[in-house]
Amino acid sequence: MRKLHLPLPAHIYKFDLLLAFVRRIAHPARLVVQDGALWRFTGGQLLSYRQAGGAIVVCGEGSRAEDAAFLKRKSRHCLGLCADLTAFFDFAQRDDRLWRVIEPVYGTPLFCTETVFEALVTLIIEQHITWKTAMRAQQTLMQIFHSGAQVGRATVYDFPQPRQLAGAKRADLKPLKITNRRIDMIINIASAVSNGELDLESISALQPRTAYERLLTIKGVGHWTANNTLGRALGAYPTISQNDVALQAAVARYFHGGAPVKSAELVVDTLTEYGEFAGLAGHFTLLRWVLDRYPPISR
Repeated sequence: MRKLHLPLPAHIYKFDLLLAFVRRIAHPARLVVQDGALWRFTGGQLLSYRQAGGAIVVCGEGSRAEDAAFLKRKSRHCLGLCADLTAFFDFAQRDDRLWRVIEPVYGTPLFCTETVFEALVTLIIEQHITWKTAMRAQQTLMQIFHSGAQVGRATVYDFPQPRQLAGAKRADLKPLKITNRRIDMIINIASAVSNGELDLESISALQPRTAYERLLTIKGVGHWTANNTLGRALGAYPTISQNDVALQAAVARYFHGGAPVKSAELVVDTLTEYGEFAGLAGHFTLLRWVLDRYPPISR
């Protein structure tokens, strides 16, 4: 596979907004933007993604036909090409207050991690720390287990496999600068996945609410982690992440004119009225927050 063409979907899909978000990652590792292309490891291969007319052009070094079919499926998932948000955006356009918030991010894809395992581990790292600090820790994690590939002035890393993290000791992950409790959670979950005790990937076949409940049965996984794992891995947001401090600040700013009180209750009261779209409304509110708050990183 030297080059693949992934046709853009009929529904709204703005690849440039995906690139705009990635450019705001302060410590890039998994996703890197260089010269208008998105670079990432997919299926173990370094690939570049670039929009050309009505398609996303995928370039890589693989040559086997079976590799091409596999990478096409994986790429469509990770880029959110299969996620049709038409119903949500139509709903948002009929609500003046919601539309004022998310119009600037209208068409941003529901880009996803390659696996549920990757999403869960990254969310465990992000518990109770700032976004920038979490991005640095995730970069460190990938540097520990992968040599990376140079793309321009940046280096792109692949995410470690469960077996790699299962074999780690607490001391190996100390450079992440997260708590011992979260380090132990990551190693324990990786071990359970590696030995077949925990099948995280099977939850992708479940209804979002059922998958959410399944994640909550994992020791140490609470509401925020479970909900956002589903969003990051599958593009599903079955509940509102009211305990997310960034979402609390974003809701106070965009919906309430910068209200001095930022709370979980304010988030719930504001977003619950959007019913089945409440979780997505929260997700796109956070996207708006990131684009407004963080300047793009030039490389």
